[in-house]
Amino acid sequence: MEQHAVTNQRRHKRYETDARLEFRIQYDFKAEVDFKIDEEVMEGREHQYNGFSRDISVHGLSFETPKTLEPGELLWIDMHLPKSREVIFMQGEVCWCQPANPPPEGKPVFQVGVEIAKVNGVDVEQTIYFDKAYGVVWSELLEKVLGTFARINRKKS
Repeated sequence: MEQHAVTNQRRHKRYETDARLEFRIQYDFKAEVDFKIDEEVMEGREHQYNGFSRDISVHGLSFETPKTLEPGELLWIDMHLPKSREVIFMQGEVCWCQPANPPPEGKPVFQVGVEIAKVNGVDVEQTIYFDKAYGVVWSELLEKVLGTFARINRKKS
């Protein structure tokens, strides 16, 4: 599995999150992938996996999960906001996946970085803007997950 240095690639501020999420791998329609899907069904594996978000940016999300993922895999993500019944639907691509550091005891845990392409069907890249009033770069992704909370806190600091 390929590991990337994440710290040097960050272009935008990260906001801490701790939300439960579920994700599914969006398979291509290639013959080799069809075989992989059939193989997983025969082995009784579920196609939905769980995780917890750690941070979010203008167009990215980091989360922890026991499922190892490969860069380039496409995901459908359902994020469940704490103290809310709202579910945010996202589509994105895995940029990196590495073992959690320090590794927890017991089951393996991986940290995953995903570039989010769409949130609730809206193209995230088309919504990125600089909010002059609050002095932050913002997007539909941040708005859906954090609302105005992060902008208000950013203004105070």
